[in-house]
Formats: sequence, structure tokens, C-alpha cells
Amino acid sequence: MCLATHAEAPVVRREWLRPGAHVNSVGYNTQGTGEVDRATVTDAYVVVESRAAAFAPPPAGAVELLDVIGADDTVEIGEVLRGARSGRRDDAAITLYKSVGVAVQDAAAASYVLTEARARGAGTEVAL
Repeated sequence: MCLATHAEAPVVRREWLRPGAHVNSVGYNTQGTGEVDRATVTDAYVVVESRAAAFAPPPAGAVELLDVIGADDTVEIGEVLRGARSGRRDDAAITLYKSVGVAVQDAAAASYVLTEARARGAGTEVAL
């Protein structure tokens, strides 16, 4: 089922998110508004794979970030994994991980999250 029927309809809207929510936005790169609305981007602590990739001109970059926030308003996932930057400002912060297709970083991030979740007993594994 496709939640967005055209390029101007974001898939995720800010009013749907509770304090502390996290959004992984991977894909749905169009010339329209992108996957998340402007309010989500504005309110979120935004983590990207690479500032250069995320802020590249369309069609390569993250259209939902352009003209909403600047590269200096984001954190790179590598900075979080190295411990140079935090992954969240506080427990109520909305976090947004915006991926634009740096596949090796996607795989590394997924592996890290899975390892940490298992170590902490968080989440539920589902057999597919």
C-alpha cells in the first residue's frame, strides 16, 4: 500500500509523532516534498549519512531538508557512532535519520542498532 499518492504528499506528518519518537526516512526522493513534512524536519534532531550527500542538489539529495534546515543543523551518523555527537538531545526529542542511499552506511547503522537492541533486550524480533 502506498501512503503517498503524489509527490506533494509527505508520508510522515509532525502531528502524528509523539515526544521521543524516532523516524527513519529512507527513500521516496522526489522533486516534491519528500517523505517527511517540513514541521517534522524543523522540530527533529536530524541525523544524516553524509551532509554532502543529504544536501546535494536534486535529484540526489534529501528534498525535505533543502530550504528547511542547513547542513550545520544536522549530525552525521558517523559522529554519533564515534561518540563525537549525541544521538538524541533528550528523551522527549523527536529524532529523524534521513538516508539518501549511501548503502554501506545504511548497513552499518542497521547492524549497530540491531546489536545494541539485542544487548539491551529492546524490541521484538519477528521471523519473516
